[in-house]
Amino acid sequence: MLITPAQVRAARALLRLDQATLARNAGISVITLRRLEDPHGLSTVAPTTNDIVRQALEKAGAEFIDRGVRRQAPSAEEIEEKKRRIDQLVADYAVRMANFPPLTDDELYDENGL
Repeated sequence: MLITPAQVRAARALLRLDQATLARNAGISVITLRRLEDPHGLSTVAPTTNDIVRQALEKAGAEFIDRGVRRQAPSAEEIEEKKRRIDQLVADYAVRMANFPPLTDDELYDENGL
């Protein structure tokens, strides 16, 4: 699939990648990436360069759709890993908070009830 310069720019913005990072991940120069992102860039770079940049962006989490780009949906394994990490954070926080007494109403509310 040949992606457009606008899709490359949009994918970089979506993934919060600067040109230097994407160029390094794709194994191309920043100058080549700038040429590709130019509105007339498709005619100035080799089609294989376009493919390499597309693959780097897909690896980083972009999904190219007809005339656009979106984040790839997370896999079941990624969702499970995030849930595991959240559960671990909650458990760690509970252990730390066990050392503190609960707050009283006087500590929670002022004279206006706030």
